[in-house]
Amino acid sequence: MEITITAGDGEQTYNGNALTNTEVTVTSGELLEGDELVATATGSATNVADTAEGNNPIAAGYKIMHGDTDVTENYVITAEAGTLTINPVEIELTADSATKEYDGTALTKNTYKITKGAFVGEEGLASVTVEGSQTVVGKSANTITGHTLKENTEAENYTIAYKQENWK
Repeated sequence: MEITITAGDGEQTYNGNALTNTEVTVTSGELLEGDELVATATGSATNVADTAEGNNPIAAGYKIMHGDTDVTENYVITAEAGTLTINPVEIELTADSATKEYDGTALTKNTYKITKGAFVGEEGLASVTVEGSQTVVGKSANTITGHTLKENTEAENYTIAYKQENWK
């Protein structure tokens, strides 16, 4: 009797913790009445870089049991690995805006805030470059032009977008 057993899939947004799914199920064919699959998947993914097709393999030694009797030899088994997926955290950085009455001096504010998402644990930004200046009456953009991450922060675990604000 032919059967296919497949390890479970899993998906989560990066959180610094390992994603596992030990579940293995029969996905094609059927077990005879009273037979039971004994199998475990062994994959683990923590970072976005760990995501790969088939990264949740089934451990060697899987078997089909009928009570206390191993009946694996009655089956032709195809084993298929599952896939564990880690998605990046979406972070949005917004340049701060400011206003003041005209006095002939430049209005600058080289600060920002995180307006979407959050870094995990001690991970985060080492620096953010914000550029903008307004001297005359009117509006202009205060723009984030770059950032660097702390050494312990893997870039692929985050998707970082910039949002500008205007001086008034």
